[in-house]
Amino acid sequence: MMNRLISWACAALIVLSSFTVAIESAEAHGERAQMPQLRMRSVHWFDVNVSTVDMQINDIVKVTGSFMPSKYWPEHVQSIEKTAFLNIGVPGPSFVRLDSRVNGVPMIRSTAFMKGERYNFEVTLKARKVGRYHVHPVINVEGTGPIIGPGLWVDVGGDEAAFENSATTLLGQTIDLETYGLRNAAFWSALWFVIGLAWFAYWLSKCPIVVPRFKRVDELGVVNADKIITTTDRRVGFVFLVLTLSLVTGSYMYTQEKWPITTPLQTGKVEVPPLEAESMPLKVRLTDARYRIPGRSFRMELEVTNSGDSPVTVGEFAAGNLRFINSAVLQVTPKDEDDLIAADALRVEGGSVAPGETRTIVVYADDALWETQRMTTMIASPDALVAGLLFFFDANGERYPVEVGGMMIPEFV
Repeated sequence: MMNRLISWACAALIVLSSFTVAIESAEAHGERAQMPQLRMRSVHWFDVNVSTVDMQINDIVKVTGSFMPSKYWPEHVQSIEKTAFLNIGVPGPSFVRLDSRVNGVPMIRSTAFMKGERYNFEVTLKARKVGRYHVHPVINVEGTGPIIGPGLWVDVGGDEAAFENSATTLLGQTIDLETYGLRNAAFWSALWFVIGLAWFAYWLSKCPIVVPRFKRVDELGVVNADKIITTTDRRVGFVFLVLTLSLVTGSYMYTQEKWPITTPLQTGKVEVPPLEAESMPLKVRLTDARYRIPGRSFRMELEVTNSGDSPVTVGEFAAGNLRFINSAVLQVTPKDEDDLIAADALRVEGGSVAPGETRTIVVYADDALWETQRMTTMIASPDALVAGLLFFFDANGERYPVEVGGMMIPEFV
């Protein structure tokens, strides 16, 4: 009797555990947990912006910007040139994605992005839940996972009960996507749960099914173990088999009759041509890169050749979603308290590069962001390679983004 009670108690715990949901509060994403070499050498994000940061339920927000897959993509990470998908990272189902495009191509399917090429993206979202959300563009790479872009805070207010999410089918029927098919899914989930529970309860009601049966099988041996299965057991099993096959077959026939026209989920890939290469008057080579740990200082020695008709100077260095600004060239104000911008942290030694000139300049990016954003662990990288985007500006304010990369040497004193 005691063994039977213990078995029923264990069964109850198993059933109750299936309804247990762990709820945690999440305000932002764990981009700082990604390795620095992955953040610096995977995707360079820039000009990321949201159309509004204060909105109401049902309002539309657009997330726009540009990205460039790095030419220094890590060898041990599966390439973005195979399979990738543009997405948006927000805590939970707080928005509905209405549309997403890269270089004007709809991103319903997966695609591939070429290293060293530039892409513009636009994602249209509709506010669904009240709250404050950190919105990130994300590229999911097959075999690698999400490559997270810079995030911006968005506040959503209003009445969630007023949210509307309807669509018109190919046959002209208007449906509510929030509730469409919900009853059907709940019915079938409950039905299969009851059938599974009945099957479990039958075997549990016979006797304790774990240790005693194991001992019995051990006594009979593998060859004679089937003797513990009775004729009644086989009949019950046959009834469950017939019931299951009947439900599967019947539901399939009913579905085919009620919804004869269907469109399967799309699994193909679409081609996204990169933007046409802009005229680039600069040739930049990274000759030396060092990170000085005590001063949180990143130093780059660059050989710059200017074949244009206007002098150029460095106004910004972007790496791993961090932005270091030369305030003498560019004035940038952080959009919120978590916008990863060091507005006056970039120093340039060597001045501007005149037209037709080749000059060596030294760029310093000094700020505590290297440490607070956990980028200092790049000194532990086994290949010690770094990469980032340098933004040069000419006398007319024209901007030239150039990727640089190479070996980095840490300095401990």
